[in-house]
Amino acid sequence: MRIFTLIIGLLLLFSSCKNSRNMGLMKFENPESQFVNIIATLSSFKENSKPFRIIDAHIDGNLLYLHVEYRKSCSGNDYFEFNGGELFYNERDIESREARLFIKGSGETCSVISETKTIDIRPLASLEQRDAEVLLYIGGWRTKMVYVFVPFTD
Repeated sequence: MRIFTLIIGLLLLFSSCKNSRNMGLMKFENPESQFVNIIATLSSFKENSKPFRIIDAHIDGNLLYLHVEYRKSCSGNDYFEFNGGELFYNERDIESREARLFIKGSGETCSVISETKTIDIRPLASLEQRDAEVLLYIGGWRTKMVYVFVPFTD
């Protein structure tokens, strides 16, 4: 009985090692293959936007997830843009960038909705190389967010 238990234990150990063998060589997928709502752009900020509230925000890899609440157009033709300004050095000499979400739509509004927008923020990187950091000041969000560029493979 002990030999049988030992064999089963070794089989479980080897099969679990086989599945985790490539963990050190993790590759990040192209975010465009995931569901991305918005691709960030570098441009001047727009002045007119529908009012909205950011409920939650977090960065995972090269994607920014913004959970927002806003008044949806009755026609459903709302247009979202996420813009980043020029790079600057903050008081601690850290590369930083202001970024803002803009929502455009028709004048009529229907219900207030809450949804998460997925934003590809690679264009906001200070450099497109592994571990390049930029501190994002996202308009409407209470804390600064550190974005670390993650290269991906096709």
